[in-house]
Amino acid sequence: MILKPPPIVLACLLATLLVPAALLLGLLSGSSGWGWPNADILWLIRVPRVLAAFGTGAALALSGALIQLVTRNPLGDPHVLGVTSGASVGALLALLLLPAGFWLGPEVGAMLGALASMTLVFSLAWRSMGRGLAPSAQPGTVAVLLVGVMVGAACGAAVSFMLAVANDFQLRNIVFWLLGDLNGASVWWPVWLAVAVSFAMAWPRAQELDWLARGDAWAWTLGVPVARRRRIAILAACIATGVAVATAGSIGFVGLVAPHVVRLTGLRNARLLLPFSALFGGVFLVLADTVARTIISPAQLPVGVISAAVGVPLFLMLLLRRRA
Repeated sequence: MILKPPPIVLACLLATLLVPAALLLGLLSGSSGWGWPNADILWLIRVPRVLAAFGTGAALALSGALIQLVTRNPLGDPHVLGVTSGASVGALLALLLLPAGFWLGPEVGAMLGALASMTLVFSLAWRSMGRGLAPSAQPGTVAVLLVGVMVGAACGAAVSFMLAVANDFQLRNIVFWLLGDLNGASVWWPVWLAVAVSFAMAWPRAQELDWLARGDAWAWTLGVPVARRRRIAILAACIATGVAVATAGSIGFVGLVAPHVVRLTGLRNARLLLPFSALFGGVFLVLADTVARTIISPAQLPVGVISAAVGVPLFLMLLLRRRA
């Protein structure tokens, strides 16, 4: 008989091994090759980039876990539902309209854009999300995904318009957001602050999120203020996604991959799913950025390319399994 460790022990063991290993690899890797850099490169380039990557991955993973709980949809992800696209539009509008160097302008614009796109998705897919009183009411997975894709397409059209009217200097800034790149992401603390704020908003009522994930009728029976709890979770997801996009651009599928990796360890309740999703999301994006910097060195790939290369096959696999 093979004894398996409890899920929490397995998750803690993996986090203890993976987090330091990912951070060390991120500090040792660069477009010029592997090795420990001098003090200037270490503290001015690599440490801020690794911290920005970990914080961005944690924010996107936390947002993905919240969206999956609120929508009762295992395919929920900020990128798939068009939230990152809306955040990109908000950040780009802030870059185009606000004065250069405006403090936290892209971050605020991205949060407002994420909130607007999430509100639009929920409004259009409200009937298919199981708003009835039946305990068996389940969200319309296909309808929610289609609405998210359409919102993402509309945001893509808005980005194309901004590309057409931007001048050469603004165009260079816009391309940064479109690529989903961590090159030049030197300001790392806003995304860590956003993760802390979002976690503080969602985690104290994590058990109610579990009840909400079972259905609105179940949550109502247990005394959960369903509408208020859903609004708080959505707002927390939008804060995390908005600041992540403002930090590193539009990076997809981190919010899909990390929560499912955590569920594979056996952790499914929200009180443990949320923090470990953030940890594994940070690890995933640091490793993806390490690959992006070294796979074709001295040139660098956008980290969004690597995250999509992992996330798209996983998304298709989950979609096919759900249909089966």
